[in-house]
Amino acid sequence: MKKLLVAVLVVGFIVSLFAGCKPAAQQPAKIKIGLVTDVGGRGDRSFNDSALRGLETWAAKVEYVQGGGYKALSDEAFNASIPDDLKDKGITPLNVEPIVLESKAKEDYIPNIQALVEQEHCDLVIGVGFMLAGAIGESAKKYPDTKFMLIDSTPVDENGNTVDLPNVVSYLFAEQECGFLVGAIAGYATKTNKVGYIGGMAIPPVLRYEAGYRAGVKTTNPNATVIGQYTNSFVDASLGKSTAVSQMALGADVLFHAAGATGNGMFQAICEKGAPYWGIGVDVDMGLDPNLCPDRTLTSALKHVDYATYEAIKSVVDGTFKGGVITLTLKDGGVGYAPDHVKDVLTADQISKIESLKTMIINGTFTVPTDPNEVETWTPPTNF
Repeated sequence: MKKLLVAVLVVGFIVSLFAGCKPAAQQPAKIKIGLVTDVGGRGDRSFNDSALRGLETWAAKVEYVQGGGYKALSDEAFNASIPDDLKDKGITPLNVEPIVLESKAKEDYIPNIQALVEQEHCDLVIGVGFMLAGAIGESAKKYPDTKFMLIDSTPVDENGNTVDLPNVVSYLFAEQECGFLVGAIAGYATKTNKVGYIGGMAIPPVLRYEAGYRAGVKTTNPNATVIGQYTNSFVDASLGKSTAVSQMALGADVLFHAAGATGNGMFQAICEKGAPYWGIGVDVDMGLDPNLCPDRTLTSALKHVDYATYEAIKSVVDGTFKGGVITLTLKDGGVGYAPDHVKDVLTADQISKIESLKTMIINGTFTVPTDPNEVETWTPPTNF
C-alpha cells in the first residue's frame, strides 16, 4: 500500500508539474500600418498631424518621441485626445504597429510607399493628401495584394485620370460645409466688413474650403468683402505671416487659412497684432494649440482626418476593408466647427442662427457651393 501511495503521489506531482507549465497564450501579431505624409510633414499642427493622431494616438495608443520611436500612451492621455464630438464613436486602441515615413518633396512619395510595401510588408499603406493621388494610383496597381487608403482624393493614373482600384479606399470630406459655418461666423464677427482667406495650393479640398467660406460670409453679412490669396505653399510659415499682415493692412479683421503649416504664420501675425484681429483655424481645433494663438482663435473648421484614418485602419483589423470612395459630411460628423471664442464674440441669437444653418445643411434645405467661382451667383438661404 505504501508503494502504491508513493506511486500515486509521484504521478500526481508530475501531472501537476506539467499542468503548471502550459505555454502562455500567444498574443496575435500586430498588424503593420504604414503612413506617408505629404510635404507638410509631422508637426504641421493641421492635416498631417490629424492623420497621425488617427494612426499613432488612437489606433496604436502610442506617443511619438522626438527624434524617432514611440512610448506607450496613458489611458488618461488617450481619452483626452478624443474630441467631444467623437466621444460616441467607439474609438478604442487597435492591435497595430505604426510605421511613418515623411515626405520632404513630391519625389519622395513613391519611394516611401515602396519601402512600406516591400521592406516593412505593411498590411495597409496610407497616403495623406490630394498630392499623393498619382503615387497611390501607381503603387496600388503595382501592389494589388496591399491595401491602401488615400485621404482627400481618389487615385489617378499617369495622365491624371481617376482609376477604380479594389485595394484602395478614398476618404473625401465636405470641406465646403464646415467652411460655410466658419464663414457665417466670420460674417457676424467682422467689424470692418472685410475678412481674409489664405489658401495653400489651389487643389480641390482647399478650393472647397474657400467656396464654403465665401458662401457663409455672404449669408450672414452680404455687405462684407472677402480678401483671398493663395500662397502656393503648405510649408512656409513666413509666407503665411506676410500674407496675413498684408490682408490686415487692407482692413481684414477676421482671417481664415487652409494652408497647412503655412497657416501657422497667420496665427503668428494675429498674436503679434492682438485685438481686434481674430484667426480661424482649419482641419483641427487650433484654439486648443498653445503653440499657435488660442486667445485670438475665433473658431476652427473641423475636418476629422483623424477619424477617417482610424476607421480605415479598423476595417483592416476587423477584416471589413472594402475599396471605394467614402465622403464624410456634417451629417455623419466628418466635418464641423469648434466653439473656441464664438460665445465671446457672437450674440446668443447669432449662434442660434449658425446652428440653424448647420441643421439646414444636414437636412438638405440648401446646398453649399464647392467652387469659389459659383458663389457670386449663388443664392443664400434667408429664413434661418
